[in-house]
Amino acid sequence: MSDTESRLSQYVEETLRFSRALNLTSVKDAALFRRRFIEPSLALLAWMPERGTLLDVGSGMGVPGVPLLLARPGLRGVLVERRKKRAEFLRHLARVLPLEAEVLDCDVREARGVTADVLVARAVTRPGELLTMCAPLVAAGGLAVLPTALDMPPAEVAGWRYDGAARVPLDGSEQAVQRYRRTEGFT
Repeated sequence: MSDTESRLSQYVEETLRFSRALNLTSVKDAALFRRRFIEPSLALLAWMPERGTLLDVGSGMGVPGVPLLLARPGLRGVLVERRKKRAEFLRHLARVLPLEAEVLDCDVREARGVTADVLVARAVTRPGELLTMCAPLVAAGGLAVLPTALDMPPAEVAGWRYDGAARVPLDGSEQAVQRYRRTEGFT
């Protein structure tokens, strides 16, 4: 078993262990957890840089950010989760896995001091609203990689350019991954 696979297994175990107390997920089976959360997260690796800062907004139980950080050790993570108990869980994961990650327990609109190279989020809000909220936190030239419904039209947001979409597997079906490039720095 590779180091990455071992750490992913530990992540699944920790999440399932704390799931009931923190209301993380209704999934109780490790294999189902992997299909529903790990595999779709790792499908985003195709667009992740080897190095840089990954911003995961609404990180919750850590998807997609934690699996991406485990699979791409050159990335540094900033996990934003406004619910305090879940933020503490993410800090626990950063210690035990270990991850190079900072956890911010605030609304993303209140986050400061972040300059991300890539933005990810899962089921937070519509892409246009998310891109607007996160614009101050993403470097010029940075990338947003956002899982969406297959029929979701591309967002048109000042300071961002739509870079296309791809289909990725999701627990036996498919979803889209829309990509946007930050075209200008935030002032």
